[in-house]
Amino acid sequence: MSTTESARRVWRWFAMQEDSAADNTDLFAQLVAESPVVHFPGLWVISRHDLVAKFSNHPGLTMVSPEFPADMREENPDFTEFFSNSMSVRAPEDHRRLRGVLAREFTGRSVERLRERISRIIDTLLADPAVDSGFEFVSRIAVPLPSLVTAALLDLPEEDWGQVTTWSRGMLAQLGKSFPGAKPTTEPISVEGFQKLRSYVESVVRERDTRNGTDVISRLNASRRSGHLSHDEVVNMVLLLFMTGVDTVTSGLTNALLCLLTRPAEWQRVAEDPEKWAAPAFAESIRLLAPVTFGARVAAEDLSIGNIVIRKGEIVLLAFAAANLDPRRFEAPLEFRWDRTQNASMSFGHGAYFCLGAGLGSLQSELLLARLAQDGIALAQPADSLPWRSELTFNSPAVLPVRLGTGLEV
Repeated sequence: MSTTESARRVWRWFAMQEDSAADNTDLFAQLVAESPVVHFPGLWVISRHDLVAKFSNHPGLTMVSPEFPADMREENPDFTEFFSNSMSVRAPEDHRRLRGVLAREFTGRSVERLRERISRIIDTLLADPAVDSGFEFVSRIAVPLPSLVTAALLDLPEEDWGQVTTWSRGMLAQLGKSFPGAKPTTEPISVEGFQKLRSYVESVVRERDTRNGTDVISRLNASRRSGHLSHDEVVNMVLLLFMTGVDTVTSGLTNALLCLLTRPAEWQRVAEDPEKWAAPAFAESIRLLAPVTFGARVAAEDLSIGNIVIRKGEIVLLAFAAANLDPRRFEAPLEFRWDRTQNASMSFGHGAYFCLGAGLGSLQSELLLARLAQDGIALAQPADSLPWRSELTFNSPAVLPVRLGTGLEV
């Protein structure tokens, strides 16, 4: 539990947001190698892989509720009330109950049923005339794709998808205002916009209640009728699906493509046999460049693991991006290797709050990478000149210009 230079860098990164808008892979690798457990006043940073796994499953650590600024609570009280009572930050017993209901919608079989629809969405995005010779990948593909896939998951009418995507990005921007260092690039959803979105979801939930169908919303209604959910919980769960995992997939897609485009031999392997190699390529890429840097937890009670004693109320940052680079768990962790055991990766989190949509996010990423590899896409700007997102939670390029054909030397 030493205060090495890597630990001091983490403090400057977290407390002062120094170098937050940069690729911090070297920082994470140095941190887990030199200072796998760091204690600042009221704050712990845990990066050693086995400890992150243990703490992720500890019942005494719960999700940190967002601290919405007073002006934000006044500006958009309906949104802040919704998120403050959402599944993500509910008490552990409620979280387990709600998560148990929603998990049924993200089984391997359920996700696989969306394969063809996701492929069609990708085809539509890439058919835009603006992408004929080159395009900015983040805004054109990585941002809209996960929102459109969520709309498909919920079986919403396709004519509503554009509006739903706008609402989704607006909610994420509104939430992002509560995070230190965040500089939303999308207009946060307004009071009127959130009211319209909630009314839209309410109407869809009511309509599906009369249909008795097999879609996600109909099945959530069935859980309400059987007493497992309330009506408000159904509505809030649908609203949360417009947000949960969207930024994670956006960052994951961007990081995976950057990782592969800067490794021509690996990218060529994907192009030669995308059905075989797209999935492991995505998994290894986001191990190296994890989309989510850390998960924040708060100690609901005094707890200890080994010689680590955490007091009630202290914040624990589970450094997933650093854990993915732990040399104790991954041999030569900064190397891209095809033969790794990817179930050890923490790119989608771990434990009680592991991303329910990890399978869905992986499927859309694999399908997209396979298509782009076949199209012969390449970087249109040197990798070391790319600007990065300034948020502390997400670590990925803010833009990723690409073009068809042979790329730049990187």
